[in-house]
Amino acid sequence: MARVERTRSSLLVFLMLTSVFVSLVGPAAPVVAANDTTSGTISGTEVWQGNHALTGDVVVSSGAKLIIQPGTTVTFPNGTHLDARGSICIGASSCGASGNANTAQKITFRWTEPANSSARGECYGMSNGNEEIFIEDPSCFEGVLIRDSIDLSQTAIRFLTIDGAWGIPYYIDTLNEFRYGALVLDGASPTLRQMEFTDVNTSSVLTTNLAQPRFIGGEYVVGNDDESGVDGSAVQIYSSGTPITPLIMESPSLIGTDRGCGQRDGGRPTVWVQDAFIEIDEADISVGDYGISLRYSAGSVTNSSISVNCNGVDLYSLKSVGTTEYYNTVAGNEITTGEGTPVTVYGGSHADIFDNELSGASEGSGIAVYSSYANIHDNDIGPIGGWNGLWMLGSFDVIAENNSIHDVAKEVVLAGEYGTQAPAPSAARAFLANNTLSTDGTGTCSSMMHFDGGFTCPAVMAFRSGLTMYDNEINAAGDADGIRAVGALLDIRRNTWNVPSTGAVIKHYDNGYAGSQQYGTLGFFTENSWNGVDMTYNITKSAITVQSETIPSAAAGGTPVILSWPDQEAWPANQFQNGIVPTEVQECTLCDNLTPRNFPLAVGMDNNSTVFTFAALANLDLSSVLIETQPTPYAVQVRRAELVRYQVLVEGERVAGASVLVEDAHGNDLYDIETLDDGYTPWFSLPSDFHLDFRGLGGGDNPDGYADDEYEDSCTDGIDNDGDLLADADDPDCDYAAGTRELSLYRYTAYKFGFGLDNGEFTLEDSSYQGTADLLNLAPSVTITQNEGHSFRKVVNITGTAHDGILAAFYQTDELAQWDQKGYVHSVEVKDPFTGDWDNALLATDSSGAGTGEVSRNNHPFKTWFYELDMTSMAEGDYTFEFRSFDGITHSPIVGITIKLNTQAPTISVTSPSSMSTHSDDSVTFEGTAYDFYGCPEQCSMDVEDIYFQITGPNFQVTTPVDGGPEWSWTWDFSGQPRVNAQYTFTIWASDSDFCVGIIDECEATVLTLNIDNSNTAPFLSVTSPMNGDRLAVSESSVFEGVARDSDGSVTRVDVEVLDIANGYINVHSETITDFAANGAFSEEWNSMSLRHNSEYQIRMRSYDGFDYSDWVELQIIADNPPDAGNNQPVFDSSGWLDEITLYCELDSQSQDRCTLAELDLMQHFSDADQNQELMLSVYDNEELPSDDEYGVVFSIGTNGIATYNPITMSFYDPEISGWSLDEVIFVATDPFGSKANSLPVSIIVIGLDFMVNEPEESRIGEDEIAIFTGTGLPGKTVTATIGGNPVNNTVVSEDSTWEIGIPGSRISGSATPQFKYGGETHEPGFKITVSDDEGTGFTTILAIVAVVLLGAIAAFAYFFVEIEEEEADESTQEVELEATVDDSDRFQRHAEQPGWLWDTVNEEWVPDDSQT
Repeated sequence: MARVERTRSSLLVFLMLTSVFVSLVGPAAPVVAANDTTSGTISGTEVWQGNHALTGDVVVSSGAKLIIQPGTTVTFPNGTHLDARGSICIGASSCGASGNANTAQKITFRWTEPANSSARGECYGMSNGNEEIFIEDPSCFEGVLIRDSIDLSQTAIRFLTIDGAWGIPYYIDTLNEFRYGALVLDGASPTLRQMEFTDVNTSSVLTTNLAQPRFIGGEYVVGNDDESGVDGSAVQIYSSGTPITPLIMESPSLIGTDRGCGQRDGGRPTVWVQDAFIEIDEADISVGDYGISLRYSAGSVTNSSISVNCNGVDLYSLKSVGTTEYYNTVAGNEITTGEGTPVTVYGGSHADIFDNELSGASEGSGIAVYSSYANIHDNDIGPIGGWNGLWMLGSFDVIAENNSIHDVAKEVVLAGEYGTQAPAPSAARAFLANNTLSTDGTGTCSSMMHFDGGFTCPAVMAFRSGLTMYDNEINAAGDADGIRAVGALLDIRRNTWNVPSTGAVIKHYDNGYAGSQQYGTLGFFTENSWNGVDMTYNITKSAITVQSETIPSAAAGGTPVILSWPDQEAWPANQFQNGIVPTEVQECTLCDNLTPRNFPLAVGMDNNSTVFTFAALANLDLSSVLIETQPTPYAVQVRRAELVRYQVLVEGERVAGASVLVEDAHGNDLYDIETLDDGYTPWFSLPSDFHLDFRGLGGGDNPDGYADDEYEDSCTDGIDNDGDLLADADDPDCDYAAGTRELSLYRYTAYKFGFGLDNGEFTLEDSSYQGTADLLNLAPSVTITQNEGHSFRKVVNITGTAHDGILAAFYQTDELAQWDQKGYVHSVEVKDPFTGDWDNALLATDSSGAGTGEVSRNNHPFKTWFYELDMTSMAEGDYTFEFRSFDGITHSPIVGITIKLNTQAPTISVTSPSSMSTHSDDSVTFEGTAYDFYGCPEQCSMDVEDIYFQITGPNFQVTTPVDGGPEWSWTWDFSGQPRVNAQYTFTIWASDSDFCVGIIDECEATVLTLNIDNSNTAPFLSVTSPMNGDRLAVSESSVFEGVARDSDGSVTRVDVEVLDIANGYINVHSETITDFAANGAFSEEWNSMSLRHNSEYQIRMRSYDGFDYSDWVELQIIADNPPDAGNNQPVFDSSGWLDEITLYCELDSQSQDRCTLAELDLMQHFSDADQNQELMLSVYDNEELPSDDEYGVVFSIGTNGIATYNPITMSFYDPEISGWSLDEVIFVATDPFGSKANSLPVSIIVIGLDFMVNEPEESRIGEDEIAIFTGTGLPGKTVTATIGGNPVNNTVVSEDSTWEIGIPGSRISGSATPQFKYGGETHEPGFKITVSDDEGTGFTTILAIVAVVLLGAIAAFAYFFVEIEEEEADESTQEVELEATVDDSDRFQRHAEQPGWLWDTVNEEWVPDDSQT
């Protein structure tokens, strides 16, 4: 035993130590495979290292991870690829590699050559949608594909070389085409450092689907495939990057094609970017045809070195997302091109180009802008061997500042293309400021249309465009002109012109086609310095204003200014053919207005004159202005002008930026000029005298080419200069004798949005003029939305509107709205009840959504405003607020409002009814009170408004307001609710102006539950005629009779239908009974003559009380409509007729007489008025009811008319007594003519029973008492009570199956258990009867109790001290019943209490004593 114990202990110690060691070891590290996968799918974590040769495609599944250690070489078989869907960590310790790859430990992916170069690869027949490719090269689909499902936190790529990869074809959704790349990034955004691509067939990199990678360093080469036609750019970017996280390339080395710039040379951009956001910085492109092309993209190219054959950077169109547009930046680059243009901006692109060094362009220009927007500044452009430094054409909008443009082959700046292949002129403008523009004057330009052939290229050419030049330095050599302009808009100020030939050659545009519109040049020159010119202005069919300049003397034999009109005159008689107009500044109504920036002149001109207006010109007078050609004196005008300027004030304060519009006496716009910071406009020129070179005037040799002779002034200019509708000699002002002439009248309008308007006129004499415009500011207005007394809840939120000037209901344009309002509201000031004066006023909030100062046709600042003040802690009452608006100059009138403040919710009390009360009679009345603090203490509760009832019941919920007040009452009419008895919940609360209106909100509601008894009792219907089973003698006056009542209303109608059973229950008669007696009785005649003889009909009747129908009362009749109309129908008399008969059957007996019988004397009820007609009696069989098919068989009708039913006859059809009952048996009496009468139905109820003895109520009786026994049995049978085999009494079972028998106490000695004989069997129920006196009872009871106690003690002893074992035994116990054999000598017994009778123990009955003698 000890050994066993020891063994068990040792085992327990062993188990304990094992568990401790296991817990110390812990879980095993996950297993990482190394170089396991050569083909197929990586689903876990795997490491590649050393030399790893693959045998097929490898897929890194989503959630898996591939780690490639530094220095690893992976060899791919021909035509295979790596598909990274999970994490891919290439040479980066940050994501799991053993270290960081570097130049000494690069990772190489190398693809082998195909075993059969003529085999067809897997790309052949690839398709996506309608796009299909047929590349046969067996190497197709080589490369690396990285998808957007990678885990970026576990992905990085360092120093990876991809060698010999053909490339992967990938479908680009935005192109609906395939593109190719050795590395494809499909939405993936890893960081890739020092990638290197060698011997690839297609692009090195292809990105798409919002990929946002970051490339750091690396070398990217263009593909070398010359056979499949799939060679692309070194890098292709499609639909990549976002505005927040663009695709980034830092310090990449890029190698492109070197094929040439011709259309058939096959040169490609080194980097192609389309529909993407990208940043390229410090790129190096040393070989390439084209550099970087950005199409529909936004991004930047910065700090890069680009040396290519063709264009350096191409920017096409722009990138937009929704309504937001994104621009491009080209900055800090050194771009040298062989033939093409360093930077091109075209197709509606937007670009900032600055701090670049641009040169080369043997066949191009420095910067080309074509129908785009560009901001060009701080660039060094030149030398340019092809064309222009800055070339602008199409509809451009360019700002160029602080650039140095030099050593160009043609014009330094060309604004608008005039060559034979140029596009049609468009509205365009350029703004040049603080640039240095230089040319050596050796370039030759040519235009047969405009300059009759070749000419030395000028420094600047403006062709059908707007050109603004401020503060530039222009240097020209040779015989180059300073500026040439053809049909242009010029604003030339403060420039220094160092040119050897003509300063400005200005002419009109004429395409040479008869009837075509000609465009003159409209120009404004001021404060320019002209150095070295041999002529300053040469003007043809244009309008030029020059002021505040020193005009150099002309070369020998020349003049400083030449004016000409070389065509025939333009006048009304020839519909102003050859007339001139300014060039367009807007291509369409919705297009941008490209009027030159700050253009001072109104865009208009005399259409039939070359006009030269001059003021304050040094070294120039009328004798220095040569009129070279003119068909009429009016074709050339010399206008001597005076310098004019205006000061603009508002309420004595100077106004900067105000617009001053100047018109002549006839309303023709001359200037639209703005005031400077000092409130003055710049000086501008207005003609004070007009000079024409007339023929034949006395006092001079005319025409002599000069308009300087006597009388060549405003009195011979053909113009009404002062607006009095009189011109020249017709004007009394023209009086040479008096020394007076017609003076010029001008009108001005000064205006600044937000400051006001002023207008007036002045007459200009022969001296400069300064005027002052005092703007009249219209006061703003302010309105409050809420009405006086408006109520607020806790937080006051007053709203309103405000506007400046005049506000109309509708405006067609923004300009009209601005002109009416003439300003905008800067603020809405508030003086609340707690603010003492306006100096401490608060400000309302602008909710209009309009920007500051933005007035449009639909909106303006403070069009809507609000002021919010939290007054939760304030007492309820009335408070006054005041408001005024301010437009920056003037305040509006003050408006005020007194508001009602609510800070506390009202309360409610419901006094009636009480919860859980019951209500009927269609309505319930609610009463109660409500309290509110507003108006206290004098008029508390004056603000109580509606009382709300939220009623919820079965399929019913409604919230209804009722009139409220301090005391309220409301009656709910629920008669229209469903007619049911149901509980309804009433949630009741009070409201005031602000609290609990329609919702409980902060109110404390009272909740009542009421029992609403709206139930409807269905009406009752009893039909008395006809009766079910009747044979109805047809008549024209048959009747429907009965009673229809409703316990909770009245019956409105009874519906009747008569249905033909034999013909599918078709309706043969229907009607509605609406006439009722007070007690509900009704009687309605109807014509039943149409009913067929001996046919069965169903009559259905139901009553309706307006809500519910009663159940259908259905009865069947048989029509009695015999052919012998003189025959009388038999008659059934229901007197004494039973509607139910109960029969009994013994359950366990097989005796033929075990059931009682039903007997009916039918002749007591049927009779016939016709004499000597014998009635035939039968049982009715309803053919529609299979349940009565046996009635005619089991009921026997004797010739005496007695119908007898013995239930045992049903045992043939149903062995169970429960099926022997007969429901509504109808008897039929038929006379010889076939007329019939039906009895009322009678139901036979058959009840199965067993003989039963009930326990007597008293089991202890005295000697003179009787023990009463009761029970059940078959009616008519005898029950005999015996004691000890001796009869003591007997009785007969009554008709209701019960019996009762008494046993006298005198027949019992002490106690006895009676037995009962019934039907030849003895029954011993075991009920003991004891006969004793009262004294013995107590003692006996005590003995019984003692016996019970002793027995209990013995049982307890046996339970606790006797062990019982269960044993199995095959023996069985048999009970043997002994039957006492009674012979005849013992059969008859005498009993003293029954003299003259013997008890037959066999039959259990008393027999006469003499029967056995």
